Amino acid sequence: MADQISSSPAAASAAGLPTAVPVPHVEIDASFDSQSDSDSTFSSGNSSETTSIAASVFDFTYANGRRYPSPRFNKAGRDYYMPNDEIEQERLDLYHHIFLMLLSGRLYTAPLDKLALHRVLDIGTGTGIWAVDIADMHPEAEVVGNDINPIQPNWVPPNVRFEVDDVEEVWTYRNDSFDYIHMRSLCGSIADWKKLLHEAYRTLAPGGYIEFQDYSCESFLHDGTPLASYSPETMPATGRWFGLIAAAAEKFGRPLIVARHMAGYFTEAGFVDIKVEKKLWPLSPWPKDPHLKEIGKWALMGCIDSVYPYASMLLGRDGWTDADVKKLCDETIWELTKGKKKYYSQAWFVVGRKPHKDEC
Repeated sequence: MADQISSSPAAASAAGLPTAVPVPHVEIDASFDSQSDSDSTFSSGNSSETTSIAASVFDFTYANGRRYPSPRFNKAGRDYYMPNDEIEQERLDLYHHIFLMLLSGRLYTAPLDKLALHRVLDIGTGTGIWAVDIADMHPEAEVVGNDINPIQPNWVPPNVRFEVDDVEEVWTYRNDSFDYIHMRSLCGSIADWKKLLHEAYRTLAPGGYIEFQDYSCESFLHDGTPLASYSPETMPATGRWFGLIAAAAEKFGRPLIVARHMAGYFTEAGFVDIKVEKKLWPLSPWPKDPHLKEIGKWALMGCIDSVYPYASMLLGRDGWTDADVKKLCDETIWELTKGKKKYYSQAWFVVGRKPHKDEC
């Protein structure tokens, strides 16, 4: 099985389009089209101080029939556009499963075997599932998970601690206090990545590692053609959805398309030994390869759970009516579940190391 992407076509790069190597070596399951033609039930649904769980963090807001973070945080509470209710928590845990599948069960790609792991920081911990898993794997380490949403479990391993905090403010952690900093699925959550990485560099111990894991938020045909290369008249609904929400997120100051820039951000922040790994992320179970097909099956569920929440808030803020948002989302889901085209995205894994003082 070859599911790693390593290069990009020059034509797409020259045009400023998202790039990916063509993947004709990923065979299409011949039965996929007949499965897609069958009836489908899928449809779109309509501070600078670290804080304890105080009442104000539960002062949630409600819109589009969903629950959103408290506005107590300066920027994140106002601008973050994904819900935090039970439905969203299930979606986050589903994506945890997808990331584990992409990495064949591993929680990270950083060479942590080279470290004496004492403290780990999980930025934007969400439901806390990754933090709990790594705490179980490394009982010798203290694991700190932070998020603006107080949605983590109460019963956790004794070496896990959750904090409600806004990582876009100045961090209260001491210099050189973590051996490993992990951040996953933060595309669209951060307004100023350079500021965040400055804080990460300050608080990471010399020799420690930082890792970024995320999806590219860009879409491709199975042969590597970027959907962004289509003209507006011929672009599939899936390409329109990706393009429209990416443009809206950029407009509102929390860009979705950051994965392909992250290695450069790491370098600018001062990290060294930067490694980038990309994985094929099928958006439905079209590949013949059993492992990729299984990823595609779960990814399709993730897409269905993501399409409407992203669009309703982002496009709604941009002036779209509920009816127009639902029409785009329904067309996108129909295309993913019953259409003939086979799509994929990319997962990015970027690792960097903070140099020792004698390396600087």
